[in-house]
Amino acid sequence: MEQSQLFNKGILSQEAADLLKQYGYNEISDVKQFTLIKSIIGQFDNVLILLLIAAGGVSFFVGERLDSLFIFLIVILNAFFGLYQEFKAEKALSYLKKLTVTTIRVIRDGKEQQIDNRYLVPGDFIYIEEGAKIPADCQVVETRNLEINEAALTGESFSVVKNSHDPKSNQLFMGTVVAKGRGYAQVLKTGNQTKFGTIAKTLTTNDILPDASVGVSSPQF
Repeated sequence: MEQSQLFNKGILSQEAADLLKQYGYNEISDVKQFTLIKSIIGQFDNVLILLLIAAGGVSFFVGERLDSLFIFLIVILNAFFGLYQEFKAEKALSYLKKLTVTTIRVIRDGKEQQIDNRYLVPGDFIYIEEGAKIPADCQVVETRNLEINEAALTGESFSVVKNSHDPKSNQLFMGTVVAKGRGYAQVLKTGNQTKFGTIAKTLTTNDILPDASVGVSSPQF
């Protein structure tokens, strides 16, 4: 497939170096790591939980032992559920990071070269073919029978046809895989700015935990 005049030279190495300093490495950075002690303490760093503990203590001292036991049981179950959710989120984040590790063929200084995808920057033009992982969020600029498996993002097993002339189907996302065909694409977003990066950030945010706490009506623990 012949390269279009639009991207046959790509960007210059010096320009790529400057952009790398500006945007950082194309990788999903660790927002935090799961540690048992820190996570246990974090389960009680919540106003509603502290109110429940206070209510349990008051109930105990006024003789309402059964109510106190029930309240503390709710707090403990919620803490265990929160720990489980954090552990799953950490595992999911590790999985996401593994999906984004790859090498890619990029056009720089007028020639095609293989680089670690960590060094990709917005503006780079890359070549993709069947079996390749998409290393960043991109927009296709030239395709030939290009289809992408987006199951890592959508869970949908059927591949999606990509067309450079259709705004609704010209987007590629980090972590997805070329199921068929080949083409060229321009990098738009890298690292934490990608859709995968947004998901990773959500997984490591503890502001809102699931509202499935036992015995409590719709609290946002």
